[in-house]
Amino acid sequence: MASTAISTSALDLLLLLRGSEPEGLGRADQVSYQIETAILMGILAEGDRLPTESVLAAELGISPITLRQSLAALRTKGLIETSRGRSGGSVIRRQIELTDTQLQHKLRETSTEALRDLGDLGAAIASMSARLAAGRADQQNVEHLEDLMRRHRDSVDERARRRMDSRFHVAVSIAAQSSRLTSAALQLEAELMTLWWSLPGRNGHASTSVEQHEAIVDCIRAGDADAAASAAELHSRSETEYLIKQHLRLSMQSGEGA
Repeated sequence: MASTAISTSALDLLLLLRGSEPEGLGRADQVSYQIETAILMGILAEGDRLPTESVLAAELGISPITLRQSLAALRTKGLIETSRGRSGGSVIRRQIELTDTQLQHKLRETSTEALRDLGDLGAAIASMSARLAAGRADQQNVEHLEDLMRRHRDSVDERARRRMDSRFHVAVSIAAQSSRLTSAALQLEAELMTLWWSLPGRNGHASTSVEQHEAIVDCIRAGDADAAASAAELHSRSETEYLIKQHLRLSMQSGEGA
């Protein structure tokens, strides 16, 4: 397969995903989880070539042996393929596919309290990120947000739309010029993304999200920190309320079918 070396920005985001993994994993499994999550979020795409093992191990702060264990696990799952030699290396082979049944089960089994807690964290991250971005974003940041906004709006596939939505939220934190906020946003989106994927055809809600994205970008472009923070918090709160409503709907359907 044709391959392209991942960008510096993609590698930076991959490194910031550390800490998003479930508790209790060994270091090799933690790294596997980081790379899987980066694939899931679209940070790493099919055909992307990872850095050499020595470089990637050094960037991740692990031994080459631990990295090889992680890569072996990813090869077993069919997510990467590895070739040897001077021009060799590991290349992302495919996207991660989860069934609707798996995704709906995850949303149904996540409690209302847990969803609201995630929403509170998301609102705090989104609000502060947008506030800082209004004062710190450069033209390249704004153009990147506009591009993601358009790609989210024009996506026909629901999962592709959600991936763009997730990347938009992370991009606001990047525009805030804060690595800690970006890391927090990445970890939160990694947890939320598959909850959203269980909801096909959001119709009117998708239109609302597009309008809210536009409002956030407009405020950041204008340098209006208070308005940007308010727009981002409104967007985050409305997303959480919608997610909770769908969780309750799935729970009721499960109860009726019992």
